[in-house]
Amino acid sequence: MNLGILGCGNWGSVFGIMQNKNGHNVKIWEFDRNRAEHVARTRKNEPFLVGYQIPNDIVIHWDIKTILENSDVVILAVPSQALRTVVERMIMVKAQPKYYLSLIKGIEVHSLKRPSEIISTLPGSQNRVFVLSGPSIANEIIRGEPTAVVLVGPDPKGTKDLQHQLTTDSFRIYQGDDIIGAELGAAIKNVIAIGCGINDGLGFGNNAKGALIARGIVELQRLGLKMGAQARTFWGLSGLGDLVTTSFSEESRNHKLGKEIGEGRNIDQVMKEIVMVAEGVPTSKAINALARKFQIDMPICEVVYQIIHEGKSPKQAIKDLMTRPLRNE
Repeated sequence: MNLGILGCGNWGSVFGIMQNKNGHNVKIWEFDRNRAEHVARTRKNEPFLVGYQIPNDIVIHWDIKTILENSDVVILAVPSQALRTVVERMIMVKAQPKYYLSLIKGIEVHSLKRPSEIISTLPGSQNRVFVLSGPSIANEIIRGEPTAVVLVGPDPKGTKDLQHQLTTDSFRIYQGDDIIGAELGAAIKNVIAIGCGINDGLGFGNNAKGALIARGIVELQRLGLKMGAQARTFWGLSGLGDLVTTSFSEESRNHKLGKEIGEGRNIDQVMKEIVMVAEGVPTSKAINALARKFQIDMPICEVVYQIIHEGKSPKQAIKDLMTRPLRNE
């Protein structure tokens, strides 16, 4: 298949390298012309991809039309808050791929829309927008370490087709049927993972982290059910699987950001030093707004929001969580 990947960051380039090895023709879009030309010439994509080169037969280009033309699958791997701008550029090209596939894990802050909802504004995209989610730390994948993810979409035939086309011997893809739950799980786990990083930065152990993860899934379910998701989704790959991975991995930017905040560092400085986008930061705003909109109690997500955006002390936030009114599990 001809794959056009929009986004030349860590995950976009790793996904492209993996699928190139899988036998597909890959083109990757880098929006910055100078950077695109540098990567195309040197085949190096630092600081997003360290220690690996992009194969010569992968096209790297700054012109989005070049990437979209003749692509069977358009894969979106851009930051969630930049997605709408990218989609607006895509509309101008008027490409008609067989499938659109989102690798994005976030919620747009100003509209509270999921990535697939934004992609679905593309003309002719009906029943063509799919989502891939699950435990997928890019640096582990490029090392050939095994993982399993879930693919969901509106068309079972399309889901099965993409599943068989994109699966590799170390990247196992399951079919799913809950696109709302998959995207909410992918987004909210980043917020919970920041909380788990804060836990580590404060020097607390795995008891506290285990509690954060278990109660975090409860918060996922509360909001997800209200928005039309299936409860079981949050105990699967795009829920529990991705949450545990992101909450423990030292290679997770959300965990890293939380850990440094817990250690007492200034969040603005930490964000400047983290090269890639920590999606949990803007997503915490969106989840806080959704919790209020649907009147859902999400205390962990709320305190993460307060720490990041309102300057609340991490130690005070933990104390507030632990001294909430007692209740049944």
